Amino acid sequence: MCKCFPAFRAQDPAINQLRHKIRYALDDDNPGLLPLWLAMEESLDCCCNSANWQLYHAEYRLLLDALSDDLLPGHWRSWCLDNISKPLMSLQRIAISREQSQQLNKLFYELRVVSHFFQGGLT
Repeated sequence: MCKCFPAFRAQDPAINQLRHKIRYALDDDNPGLLPLWLAMEESLDCCCNSANWQLYHAEYRLLLDALSDDLLPGHWRSWCLDNISKPLMSLQRIAISREQSQQLNKLFYELRVVSHFFQGGLT
């Protein structure tokens, strides 16, 4: 089992294990994993805007990948959808350039399209 998530700068084994559990719904009866994981990622928060941008974007991408995976239980995918706003709001908070604002708008659009497409499978 590869626990490496190249989109994330920090490759802490404990956080990678949580990432793996979240992405593949390995503990799908434990919704507390999502806030725990986000809090652990937040503890890695750096003072560098670009590093934080990368972190929050990677969090968004992991949650979107889980949300889009038809093989995962619907309730887990719904929990991912419920929590995907956290990295998006963090990105919105740190967006300082026009380019970042445009990227953020694309992420919001992508989320609207994906969530609409998979809406029927989420329970």
